[in-house]
Amino acid sequence: MIRNVVGSDLSEIVDIENLSFSVPWPRFIFKSHLGSPGFVLYEQDGVIKGYVIVDIIDSRVHLGSIAVHPKYLRCGIGTKLLDWCIDFGKMYGASTITLEVREKNRNVQMFYLKLDFQRCYQKQYCAAI
Repeated sequence: MIRNVVGSDLSEIVDIENLSFSVPWPRFIFKSHLGSPGFVLYEQDGVIKGYVIVDIIDSRVHLGSIAVHPKYLRCGIGTKLLDWCIDFGKMYGASTITLEVREKNRNVQMFYLKLDFQRCYQKQYCAAI
């Protein structure tokens, strides 16, 4: 189930962030997104398995961060969260979605290319929605 993040979820979100990235975002950034309709998580059987933060900027969705707990990678959770982002963007009239991927993160680059994203700039990928 995908739902909005609430304050009591932050510790688990930060844990996923720390397990997922070599340079993780600090807790205060997640706290600043609380209440935003674009800050959601994927939960199954009471376990938070992933999250995403998106913003609408002009006519595009910008995916700020997305992560799935390493234990649940390759289970379709990232795709479900990304599909949610696209639906969210359409609801707000967005026509494209953009995101950044670190140069060394080849697995994630391949994930987005498989989903019809294109490399738009050095680290940025985009797709029409």
